[in-house]
Amino acid sequence: MRRAARWRVWVAAAAGLVFTAIGGAGHLGCGSGSGGSGGGGGGAPADVARWDRLELVLDLPVLAANPFDPAEADVRGQFEAPSGSVIEVPAFATRDFERSLASGREVLTATSELYWVVRFAPAEEGNWRWRFVARQRGPAGEIDEHSGEWSGFRVGAARDGVHGFLRVSPRDGRYLAYDDGASYLAIGENLCWYDARGTFAYDDWLAKLAAQGATYVRLWMPSWAFGLEWIERGADGAVSASSLGDYEERLDRAWQLDRVIEKARAHGLAVMLSIQNHGPFSTAANTEWVDNPYNAANGGPLARPEDFFTSGEARALFERRLRYLVARFGGDANVFAWELWNEADLAHSPGAEALVDWHRTMARTLAALDPARRMVATSVSGTPAILDLFLGTALFRGLWELPEIAFTQVHLYAVGGLPLDFAHALPLLTEHMGRHAKPVLIGEAGVDFRGPAETLAADPEGVGIHDMLWAGVLGGGFGTGMTWWWDNVVDPSDLYFHFGALARFVAGVELDREGFAVGGATAGAPGAALTALALRGRDTTLVWIKNDAHQWFHPDGAPVEGASVTIEGLAAAGRFSARWLDAYGGQDIDASTTVRADASGTITLAAPTFSRDVALRLDRL
Repeated sequence: MRRAARWRVWVAAAAGLVFTAIGGAGHLGCGSGSGGSGGGGGGAPADVARWDRLELVLDLPVLAANPFDPAEADVRGQFEAPSGSVIEVPAFATRDFERSLASGREVLTATSELYWVVRFAPAEEGNWRWRFVARQRGPAGEIDEHSGEWSGFRVGAARDGVHGFLRVSPRDGRYLAYDDGASYLAIGENLCWYDARGTFAYDDWLAKLAAQGATYVRLWMPSWAFGLEWIERGADGAVSASSLGDYEERLDRAWQLDRVIEKARAHGLAVMLSIQNHGPFSTAANTEWVDNPYNAANGGPLARPEDFFTSGEARALFERRLRYLVARFGGDANVFAWELWNEADLAHSPGAEALVDWHRTMARTLAALDPARRMVATSVSGTPAILDLFLGTALFRGLWELPEIAFTQVHLYAVGGLPLDFAHALPLLTEHMGRHAKPVLIGEAGVDFRGPAETLAADPEGVGIHDMLWAGVLGGGFGTGMTWWWDNVVDPSDLYFHFGALARFVAGVELDREGFAVGGATAGAPGAALTALALRGRDTTLVWIKNDAHQWFHPDGAPVEGASVTIEGLAAAGRFSARWLDAYGGQDIDASTTVRADASGTITLAAPTFSRDVALRLDRL
């Protein structure tokens, strides 16, 4: 029997979720929160902080056979802002779980029946009102309609460290900024799925990243982790169950994702949520088509994987999934972007035009569903961007030109261990993708796409990971080049210190306020070839100097002596504090000094002796 849950209110706090109220009011009522004024038989939460997640558990039975189908169950929260606008948020059905760790594996145990929840992150301070409206189809086909009475609550000032949702910065369209104007730089990595420890693995990984000043992680929703739709097979190999369009049997996956997003928020980490990976709709690249619930052989609507992009039934099912994701995770301000696809070009499609049209439709669906209007993104493998760069083959240029896609994102891996110099490749690719006048992110990068064993064999010291972090930022992207193999290279090799060195180097820099010009620095040394990447800003200039001989495919620890760097295009006769930092450890090299640009705005500085790379930061005095 699906239970009718009592009202509850949760407020997201920096240390996790703080339970603020439970009430036992009637069917249309709300549990009384401290100081809340009543409506519909009960009080409402008081002093919810701006942009915090407000969670309301409805005292409303789950009647529909499939409560995830809005044609059977359309339950929404309506919120009237102090400005008078009314915002509608879809509700979602869920159940509670408890987790435990047994022999190194996470075990989840359901602790409740299905119940309805509304989540919302209010963006205005002041006095709000809210109610729910519900229309459900009952077991006998009858229509049950309910609406609650309006009830008031107050939204106070944002808590320290909470800045709202991330957007493309209005000050500099190459970077991101929060609703309150705070600047943002994405420092982090892919953490796309868990190991056997389930969510316990994220307790470990997220804490290690946060301790190094990271600000970003990317999560996937694949079949083997957080995915909501997949099939189950019996002992005879036949399909025994499918969650296509009905997610009840995989709500444990949604609960896991909830917990990881909450933990990321507690650590100050923004999350990009990648909704669809390419394998289920490919018969060549990491194929999972044989087990895809959309496959007609498994009872789905599609004869071929490429039909996913044009089938009306498949589109409606995917839009249903988007509705659930917005309802469940849309109240989490640290979920900063919906990524529709991981490497959309690797899925079978009828062609670029159909792929672009599909993205346009789904991005608009998200915009209509999501009251926060958070950014929508997608990604492609490196192949289309590289072909476009060198051959002018505009395979997916139309994708990046969609106004609905907020930023461009590309992946870049070395092929089969072939040499790839990230210090040169990432800035070149960033410049090319930046021609679409949007922020650029190197969303995945690695020294070998084949696997962790090949990666460790080619780069046991993590030189490639180090270089892609620095080249992503100093090359003009809005974040680091995002490394892959988090669970079987970064973590067991304890490479987290690389994030910390870069985070310390850029601490306090507001990237979207500097008006950065990319480049303008050259470096040289007797008997050594050096690469200098620079961001020259109004008040801060950042320079990274790399020994070209020290590469992941050819490590060379020989010291570089007598090096110098020349930076042009600075304010004429400006005075700067100059700090040299160890790009590996993040420590200052000697004390900072005061330097002055000449009449032409040029500074030439002697670099300290280094072997791998070194960083220079100039701050205007």
